[in-house]
Amino acid sequence: MPGFSVKLKGEGTDPKYCCSSCGLLLNEPRQTSCGHRYCKSCLEELNRASGGQLQCKVPSCGQQIKIEDVFPDKAIEREINSIPVVCNNDDDGCKWEGPLKQLKAHRYECGYEKICCIHSECKEKIQRRALSTHLAENCAFRSETCQWCKEPHPFKDIAKHQESCPMAPARCKWCGKKGLTRSQLQDHQHPQTGDCPNMKQPCHFEPVGCQEKLERKQHGEHQKKTVTNHLNMVLAMLLQLATDVVGLRDQDVEARENMRAVIPRMDKNIKDQGSQIAQLEQKVSEYQSEGATASGSGSKALENRVEQLRAKLEDTVKKLAAWEPRVGTFEGIVAVLNREIEKCSSQMEAYERQRRQDREIIETLERKVRSLERIIALKDVALAEQDLRIQTLELTSYDGILTWKIADFTRKRHDGITGKTASFYSPCFFTSRTGYKMCARIYLNGDGMGKGTHVSLFFVVMRGHYDGLLRWPFRQKVTFMLLDQNNREHVIDAFRPDPTSSSFQRPTSDMNIASGCPLFVPLSQLDSSSHAYVKDDTMFLRVIVDTSDLN
Repeated sequence: MPGFSVKLKGEGTDPKYCCSSCGLLLNEPRQTSCGHRYCKSCLEELNRASGGQLQCKVPSCGQQIKIEDVFPDKAIEREINSIPVVCNNDDDGCKWEGPLKQLKAHRYECGYEKICCIHSECKEKIQRRALSTHLAENCAFRSETCQWCKEPHPFKDIAKHQESCPMAPARCKWCGKKGLTRSQLQDHQHPQTGDCPNMKQPCHFEPVGCQEKLERKQHGEHQKKTVTNHLNMVLAMLLQLATDVVGLRDQDVEARENMRAVIPRMDKNIKDQGSQIAQLEQKVSEYQSEGATASGSGSKALENRVEQLRAKLEDTVKKLAAWEPRVGTFEGIVAVLNREIEKCSSQMEAYERQRRQDREIIETLERKVRSLERIIALKDVALAEQDLRIQTLELTSYDGILTWKIADFTRKRHDGITGKTASFYSPCFFTSRTGYKMCARIYLNGDGMGKGTHVSLFFVVMRGHYDGLLRWPFRQKVTFMLLDQNNREHVIDAFRPDPTSSSFQRPTSDMNIASGCPLFVPLSQLDSSSHAYVKDDTMFLRVIVDTSDLN
């Protein structure tokens, strides 16, 4: 990433702290062979863009730069990390001030930092300190419980839900009954199973054309008065049914005719053959009457031809008779198939209705699950806050003595060696309920003069609620103890605060600069077999502040 874009406390920045490419405060500074400095990411980007032919970007320089000659500038990095800055949110009211290296940690807890709402659908960004108010009062996707069904819904949907909520109160407009819910009102007014005494139901003769709708108690009187009209309606329906039956019969006859479309063609063939036979018979009779002298062989040939045609005619008639029962069979098959098609269509409609109902149920359950997930997320945030407060209260002491348990020592020491987590802070403690607020800071791989050889332990004065009532600068004697868990020989060091040091003045930010013992205990001594400074991967430290002259 490029350099730091921060707000400095005081005047401008020394140019030696700025990247020669992006112009911002150096981030992971690298120094080139020509003496100029770049951010690590800026240098890598410039090298990629130049194809390995990198030149210095300082106008007065322009020298060729070899990547293998570039080295990390740790001295400048330490100086940059100690530059005093203010929070980027100072325009919004944040008063935090401190060294640059603490800015990142501060922004993770700054109440003025703008963060996204925990509801993914909500696109608003809110200051961290206002998140709880936003979730409780302003977020359109916050959970709101329906006053009638007691089910949670997003706030933006609650009005729409209440318009159709089945548990909302309702009143029967027919009988005036009160105290019903919407779902109970539907059952109360159901045409078949409802118990509303004034419910208007259609006349029993509605299927034949009666359009009257009456209350239950009026049905008997209505039927007595309209007997003649009802019978006329029944008669009209019967006549219509008779007409429909005749029409269906005609349609059936037409269908049969269509099925027998082959018969007319057969009749035509028969007639044609009959005509040919009649013509032949006429010729024979003419030959006989005129006493033709044709040879006997010719006459015999004509007779044979007539016999062949008669045989074909008889064969055609037999085929026609054979086709009659087959036509009837085909008609029966068509009728059965029509009934099966109607049955399948009805089943398909029923399946489709059931599918729509199941889909509505699934969507309702999905909405409930999403609502419950939002509620659980809110609960998790609240529980995390409560756990942090409880943990802080459990570890806090008010007698000026801090006993600090450092578990998982091996991993934390490795993080210190690799630079992943060079140091970390202890829980805070107090000289009394209204006294000084303090904590300790430890470097497991050393800091400053003790870097890589000693454990460095420092004392930090923090800003408290009662600083206005206390004596400043801080002057109490501070004693550090590394406890031998075999109770043989504890490592002890002590110091008295320098009243002129800014570390012991009244804090203007969350905490002052740490001060203490950079050479507290050699790293080699931690592995001593004759002591148990680290046992079961755990170290114990004690910080004692002299409170004898504070009462």
